[in-house]
Amino acid sequence: MKISSNDLINLPVFTQSGQNLGRVYSFDLDIDNNAVVSYYVRTGLIKGLWHQQLIISPRQVISISKEKMVVEDSAAKEPKASLGKVELVGSGAD
Repeated sequence: MKISSNDLINLPVFTQSGQNLGRVYSFDLDIDNNAVVSYYVRTGLIKGLWHQQLIISPRQVISISKEKMVVEDSAAKEPKASLGKVELVGSGAD
């Protein structure tokens, strides 16, 4: 089965025990081997405010469908790559 990059981006990611980790927002390809080397998953409860980034190895992926990606439970315990916050500027109440 093939999946397009359009289907992969924003794909929900869950652990095998059902924990929602977030959504795929990017991935890296090894052009020499024609293979994905990393999936980047953005976590967070409030979209656009606080998020963390998980880097998922293809070895941690159990399955991928057009509905979701399922990864090993250990992927949720990996160190986060970054922490970010979007600042709202110019609220209009000057």
